[in-house]
Amino acid sequence: MGDALLLASTQRNIGIVLAWLLVVAFIAYIWSNMRSAKAELGNELELAPNKKPYYDDDDLEGPRLDRFLSSALVLLAIVAVGLPLYWLAEPGRQSGAVENFGETFASRGEGLFEENCSSCHGLGAVGGVTSFILTDPETSEFIAEVEYTAPALNNVLLRYEREEVQWVLDHGRIGPMQAWSTVGGGAMTSQQVDNIIDYLESIQITPDEAKDQVEAGVQEMLDSGRADSVGEALFNLETAGGSYACARCHTPGWSYGRAEATGSGAFGPSLIGSADAFASAAQYEEFISVGTAEGELYGLQGKGDGGGQMPGFGQMYTPEQIAAVVEYESSLDGTQVYTPRTPEGAEAAEDAGANAGDAAGGDENEAEPALVEEEQ
Repeated sequence: MGDALLLASTQRNIGIVLAWLLVVAFIAYIWSNMRSAKAELGNELELAPNKKPYYDDDDLEGPRLDRFLSSALVLLAIVAVGLPLYWLAEPGRQSGAVENFGETFASRGEGLFEENCSSCHGLGAVGGVTSFILTDPETSEFIAEVEYTAPALNNVLLRYEREEVQWVLDHGRIGPMQAWSTVGGGAMTSQQVDNIIDYLESIQITPDEAKDQVEAGVQEMLDSGRADSVGEALFNLETAGGSYACARCHTPGWSYGRAEATGSGAFGPSLIGSADAFASAAQYEEFISVGTAEGELYGLQGKGDGGGQMPGFGQMYTPEQIAAVVEYESSLDGTQVYTPRTPEGAEAAEDAGANAGDAAGGDENEAEPALVEEEQ
């Protein structure tokens, strides 16, 4: 207590001393100013600036005028040359500003992606694996904990339009992909969602690079005997976390190694008998190439909905590969089963075969509930 009083007293004394110093300094300033003032002359005509003699006409209209006119000419020349130069540089300045904005937004998006998305989709959006709890869609009862394969997103804009990617981020998908923006109940603002897409746009691979990945993946599957045809390999392609695969949407359990009958329908509809929905194979191939757009008709009676549910693979597959996919999908009858190479793939192979056999033979036994797939 005594120390506190002493401290308060010291601070007060310092304040008083500073106040007195300020008063003394002010008085000294007033005294000095009064000492330096001129004596009153009683006649201000000699002191007024507008009463002093100025330049005569010879000076005003001679060298002095020439100097002012020369200065004005120099300034006019600067304006005449500078304005066009500024105008010529304006498009570059504007494009540079846009590029700078793009880099800034992409940098912000990279931070958001690494913090919120990379745990599933991997650093650099190259695909990854995350743990996920399977539950019964009707009772919400626990089924199993699985390793869920998340797709690469460094090629997502080759399949979807920017607005479609935003829709997915806004609303999420069934499975591990939650809604991220406030539009769908998440925590991110629309600006943050835009910045994530800006980042994804900045790291997109080229169509040629995507086609090289597809070609290498198809060849590996054919060489290893995991596919009997190009169409089957493309349908189940696991390259880049399955971002190229039709099975991610159309085969139940494919993304976590518990695949059931190939193409029997999950997030996307069943493809068994899908050729009947199109007037020709060429129309079917066009559909796979460009995907769906909201409100636009496709096939014989299909209509695109919002959110880019069916992506377009025209920038990732060659026309010959798309034709091979159509041929394979047209052959699906519910008996085909493909087991993805996931941590649980080998373990689930026997169960998947049994499920496919039941589907083909009309077994009334109820199969294990499956989680609806997502395509990102």
